[in-house]
Amino acid sequence: TCFLGCAVDGHPTPNITWLYSGEPLSLQHQLLAAGRILHILNVSDFTDGEFSCLAQNEAGSLTQVMTLAIQEYRWSVDKLTACSASCGHRGLQLPQLRCLLDGAEVNASYCGETPRPSLQPIACNRRDCPSRWMVTSWSPCTRSCGGGLQTRRVTCQRLTAKGSSVPMSSEACAQVSKRPVDTQSCNRQPCVEWAVSSWGQCNGPCIGPRLAVQHRQIFCQTKDGTSVSSDQCSSLPRPLSTQNCWSDVCGVHWRVSLWTVCTATCGNYGFQSRRVDCVHVRTNKPVMEHHCSWRPRPANWQRCNITPCENGTWLRGGEAEWCRSRREGGVVS
Repeated sequence: TCFLGCAVDGHPTPNITWLYSGEPLSLQHQLLAAGRILHILNVSDFTDGEFSCLAQNEAGSLTQVMTLAIQEYRWSVDKLTACSASCGHRGLQLPQLRCLLDGAEVNASYCGETPRPSLQPIACNRRDCPSRWMVTSWSPCTRSCGGGLQTRRVTCQRLTAKGSSVPMSSEACAQVSKRPVDTQSCNRQPCVEWAVSSWGQCNGPCIGPRLAVQHRQIFCQTKDGTSVSSDQCSSLPRPLSTQNCWSDVCGVHWRVSLWTVCTATCGNYGFQSRRVDCVHVRTNKPVMEHHCSWRPRPANWQRCNITPCENGTWLRGGEAEWCRSRREGGVVS
């Protein structure tokens, strides 16, 4: 759509007539503001040309001329991508879709209302390739450590425009490039293993009846006995460095005596005690208490006779001693 204005005025009001290329308008249009504005409904119906408005009244006539230049956004496929292959049978080029305005490329969104042309790939560089070396994948290494070998197959071939591979002499490829190697060394890291010392004495901390812990040293070494960093053995299962063992030293238990008589018959301050020893089950002789630490140590004192006294509340200090002596049958002087 397009609007053109006729900038004339007069008295009495002139009669305005619109012309296109000197001829009365025949295509779809609308006249607005008493003919002063021409509304072109579909610009694509026109080509570049001259519009003129003729204003006439009793004083005479006046003509104004305007030039209409139509610029359209359009898709262009005049450029191609680089060929996907330099030779052989798979080379393709794709047309590059561009949005143009008056020959200049603009953002593709301006052509959004214009149907996109279909893009078809174009074959390119469909010709025989020069002779070249072809290699297979490397074989598995012959050793997992200490230096092994792996091999691959190297041949000279030529890929044709029809897609077939034709064997060629090695001399044909040697003129183009150096022959790739067909063997290489692999897994050159030294072979290592975990080594262990003998188990130490079964004299670790007691963890149960007759049950203790013993230790041994773990280290990483090569097959010839050279010590190396433990990190080099990290991929191997690591042996245990500790284990449980039977020890007569740990044949112990807590032995408790009877509770002593409570220090009070009532009140809040009575307590009683007992002896708690760690003793060997066979000799029944006391040993260091840490040998029994795998079981909770029994209490060696507790409160007792925590009941209210008959003659009221106890008092602190000397009065409390007097009351207690009286109740327990003591003589007060």
